[in-house]
Amino acid sequence: MEKHFIEEGKIRSEIENFLRNELSGTGYSGIDIQKTPLATRIILFVEKPPLVIGKKGKRINRLTKFLKSKYGIDNPAIDVQKIENPTLDPNIVARRIATALERGMNRRRIVYKALRAVMGSGARGVEVTLSGKIIGKGGRARTEKYSEGYMKKAGDSLKFVEVGSTQAYLKAGIIGVTVRIVPPDVVFPDQIEVIPQEAEEEETEEEEKAEETKEKTKKEKTEKAKEKKKKGKTEKKKEKTGEKKTTKRKGSSSKKSKEKDKKPETGN
Repeated sequence: MEKHFIEEGKIRSEIENFLRNELSGTGYSGIDIQKTPLATRIILFVEKPPLVIGKKGKRINRLTKFLKSKYGIDNPAIDVQKIENPTLDPNIVARRIATALERGMNRRRIVYKALRAVMGSGARGVEVTLSGKIIGKGGRARTEKYSEGYMKKAGDSLKFVEVGSTQAYLKAGIIGVTVRIVPPDVVFPDQIEVIPQEAEEEETEEEEKAEETKEKTKKEKTEKAKEKKKKGKTEKKKEKTGEKKTTKRKGSSSKKSKEKDKKPETGN
């Protein structure tokens, strides 16, 4: 079983190297091999699918025949898929940096341009590592790292970081190019959101305003209740005073009638 898996790994690495060299001008990123009972499905992730397919499918038919004859793959079926955003693919970015280095361009200018392009497409973080004889002939091999944004270095969160690597073949020697990219939609398990102070102040102001409105409504309700009580008391007082006046009027009318009755008796 161990020998079987080792042989499969060797075949996979050979296929990847062959396709990387064969499809270098198409923006090749990687492959995914899926074995089924009917056929072996090989998915190619490419920036420019029409160049892989060719006119009337000639190039893709040639690739299938070559993979079947040389590597002994049973019923290979090649599926070409386009990469929607190439600047977020680490393999494509690394290949672009390597080709620019092979043309003799300045390494720092190339790397900083790649960093700006990746961050401009929405990535959370990027890191580019160059290792080898960077300076030129006679210089020692060294490593340079260029980074921007947020990047994870250790822990289980490394599975969210996408990694791509390639080599640039120069006259002075080989330079290894490694690119690490944190995609834009990644949420790490230890991520903490910090609420800005302005938002807190706005919330406190809103809470204070709400409390003030509540206090005003309470005061208005208490004042209305007091006014109702005062009106009730005044009405009661008016009723009492009206009753007293009516009783006084009745008493005065009875006295006058008595006096009238007494006056004629004195005249006789």
